[in-house]
Amino acid sequence: MADIIHFQPKHEISAKQNLDSFIEHCKNTLTLYDDQGGWQSNNWQHKQKNRSIAMTFSKYRAKSNPANFDPLDEPFLSFAKAYIRYNQSIKAVSSVTNKMVALRMLHDALVAVHGIANVLKTDGLVIGELETITKQRVTNKDRRNKIGYQIEILLEFIRSKRTVPALQSWENPWPKVGAKAERTDEDSRKWQDTRCPSMHQMLALADCFSNAETLEDKYWSSVITLLMFAPGRAGELSELTVDCLHRGENGALGVRWYAEKGFGHTIKWVPESLEQTVIEAHSRLMEIGKPAREAAKYAYDHPNVFMRHAGCCTPDDFAENKPLNAYQFAHAMSFTEHSITSMKAKTSQFSSVTAWNMVGGKNTKWVQKLIASGEPTYEDLASFVASEYQTHDWPNLPSIQRPVWESLVLIRDREFHNDFDVREFSWRLPSVNELNAQLAIRDKLKNPPKTLFQRMDYKDEDGSDIRLTSHQIRVWLSTNAERGGMDAWQLARWAGRARINDNRHYDLRTQDEREQQARSILEFNERPTALEAIKLNLPVSYKDLGVNRIGIADVTEYGMCVHDYAMSPCTKGGECMTCKEHVCIKGMPETLERIIRLEEQVESQFNKATEDNADGVFGADRWVSHLGWKLAHIRTQRERLESEDTPEGAILWIPPEHDPSPVKRALEQNDLEINASDQDLVEESEVAMLLGIENA
Repeated sequence: MADIIHFQPKHEISAKQNLDSFIEHCKNTLTLYDDQGGWQSNNWQHKQKNRSIAMTFSKYRAKSNPANFDPLDEPFLSFAKAYIRYNQSIKAVSSVTNKMVALRMLHDALVAVHGIANVLKTDGLVIGELETITKQRVTNKDRRNKIGYQIEILLEFIRSKRTVPALQSWENPWPKVGAKAERTDEDSRKWQDTRCPSMHQMLALADCFSNAETLEDKYWSSVITLLMFAPGRAGELSELTVDCLHRGENGALGVRWYAEKGFGHTIKWVPESLEQTVIEAHSRLMEIGKPAREAAKYAYDHPNVFMRHAGCCTPDDFAENKPLNAYQFAHAMSFTEHSITSMKAKTSQFSSVTAWNMVGGKNTKWVQKLIASGEPTYEDLASFVASEYQTHDWPNLPSIQRPVWESLVLIRDREFHNDFDVREFSWRLPSVNELNAQLAIRDKLKNPPKTLFQRMDYKDEDGSDIRLTSHQIRVWLSTNAERGGMDAWQLARWAGRARINDNRHYDLRTQDEREQQARSILEFNERPTALEAIKLNLPVSYKDLGVNRIGIADVTEYGMCVHDYAMSPCTKGGECMTCKEHVCIKGMPETLERIIRLEEQVESQFNKATEDNADGVFGADRWVSHLGWKLAHIRTQRERLESEDTPEGAILWIPPEHDPSPVKRALEQNDLEINASDQDLVEESEVAMLLGIENA
């Protein structure tokens, strides 16, 4: 990891001296990207998992080309490199491309106004030109907002680091655009109609898993299955480990998951009907990835040693530092039988130039590099393997501290290639692009590989090729969860979203469905009951529960609570089932199952305390009394909820005499009134008015 030392500007020196000090600090103190040519290079890359994000310090071109560009003018080029290196050293982010765009905009604004790309000349005129350039080049409103945000950060950085201390403050004038899933314009409506996969497309995915026969189809359909039981991101699959399956205390199957974007470690629970499918997918991936895991483990356990595999043709005692001829090299590097046969037909001198040219010595760069100093050895091949397959996180997976050979989705290089043999000694993680190539044909390629659907002969309902992205699977699951009435918090947890508000980006219910939800509320001629309000995701008021007080009840694991902030803090410590302020509602989803589980747990504790009391354990008798009291209330509520005599939606309290308040006890002990007299009562409308509540 790069060394991070924060730059602190000095107030007593000039702006130019501060700028020079900042550039000097980033150039000579920070080490990020030194492995990519360092300060001398004009093209860095931010590596994130299996993809690289280019950072090219080039002038603006309508169509960029990292291989052919004009670098930014000095002295702005040095500032731009320092700015990127400094910020990426503090926190490396994939959105660095927007920072690069903001820098190019500022560069061009400086040249347009002052004729020179010098950040010290940033002023109000430059900021005005910057806004004009941004409007011209960025037409998409959502992207313009993001670029504007980076420009705001850049200008504040220039001011705060005293490069231009008198620079006016500037705020992003382009507002954040609403979620596309919520917009009503024509383009957004069209996008919404095509974004959420159809049931036919999702069932085709399920059929692919069920009917897969080849290793390639089994692998990719299994990977996709792990995105179908709960919403997940394709980039998170590489963090799944071989021991990711987990059984909860209640026997439910879960998958240990590392969610991106700040959510972190979680367990995604598998619906009971999909348990065997997920177990089968896990089993297939374990089997297919076994050789890759063995190769990665061997490379770790035997550094600088090439893994001799079944394809090698040298004897067992062949020395690691002994040169290999072209024939031995081709076998070790898993060349195809056709390539080896062609070489043998061309020459019998396997150390000749002709033989080496037949295995890539003439036009294949990696082979040319290996034979540059003569015929390579197994030691040279081991070094090649390390440079090719050991990432900067080696030996761990990108986001979790687990070795790469424990990855569930690990495969070998060229594992499913049609033209080349698999490299027996290799290992790698699949990329998101590879997964998406299995779901939709890549039209931009001259000879695109067949998708999973094409190989298994599945078509869309209109006869065309099925086209999906891995993200659309996540959208489909989230949308159908909304249709099923899953609450926002639970949906965010299920999908691994750190922010509940992000649910809206995935809710692609049709306008008719949204209107139907609104209609279902408007259909009530009178206020819905507590149970009806719960099922419609509406707040439940105290009045709905029969409490003559203004306020909204809180949801608990077992029902609703009417204790609010106007009172002293709750002293029950989670003992809701023996509290007079807690209510159970028959028909409230999942509460009965939780109460049954609670009863089993408390009964187990009660039986243990009873046994200990019989053995004369000190203090056990008090626990028998306490747990017996608690168990009696839980069991009574459970029996009332299960009883056919209890109507749906019934509100079930415990008797208030079973949970008297300390204040009531004190009043009774002193022979004082415990009920307010009529003359002390205040009209509810007066209280509502004092609280600022209209139509309470």
